[in-house]
Amino acid sequence: MTRDSRYRFIWTCIFGLSMGYFEASVVVYLRGLYYPEGFGFPLKPLEAFNQMHLAVEAGREAMSIVMLLSVAMLAGRRPLERFILFLCAFGVWDIFYYLFLYVALGWPESLTTWDVLFMLPLPWIGPVWSAAVLAVLFVVTAMIHLLLEDSGRPLKPTIGEWAVAIAGALVIVYSFCYEGIEVGRGAMPHPYPWWWWVVGTGMGIAAFGRAIRRAMGKKR
Repeated sequence: MTRDSRYRFIWTCIFGLSMGYFEASVVVYLRGLYYPEGFGFPLKPLEAFNQMHLAVEAGREAMSIVMLLSVAMLAGRRPLERFILFLCAFGVWDIFYYLFLYVALGWPESLTTWDVLFMLPLPWIGPVWSAAVLAVLFVVTAMIHLLLEDSGRPLKPTIGEWAVAIAGALVIVYSFCYEGIEVGRGAMPHPYPWWWWVVGTGMGIAAFGRAIRRAMGKKR
């Protein structure tokens, strides 16, 4: 990477790390308030929570995405790079969120521990590994993009590659959300449909992998 790319990448990661700490600290307080006996499934029904707290939490999650997007808009130079740096910040945020929670609470006990990954528009439920692996892939994608950009071989995904990647993302989201309403009402989740996650992730890797191979084959 050039000095400029390293600078933008490092500060994007520092922002994500800082957000990870803030997110973990909020969750420590929320769990102390609503799960003093320890967090686990089945969840308490949403009706058992203070409705103002739920509204504030939903707003906080929405603003978290806005914050990540804002730093990516400042750090990136072109639309694709801004999107990829958004994913990078998101990935670093997620990784350090779990690391800081483990330091503070000794949770999660393992990568197979279930968690509420997101709350909008309904609860996203899945094992920690499903979010952690995606987070690592986001950061690696950002590094590859910046290296290719600096070598004069920018990524230029085709419309078809974008379509496959977006479809894969929707499959992953479905794997997280398909039981969201029932779990939010206090039901115990069924075994995670990891095969949907594999299909969706494979589609994203295939789409961007094809774009990366094409970019690597270009000359300056």
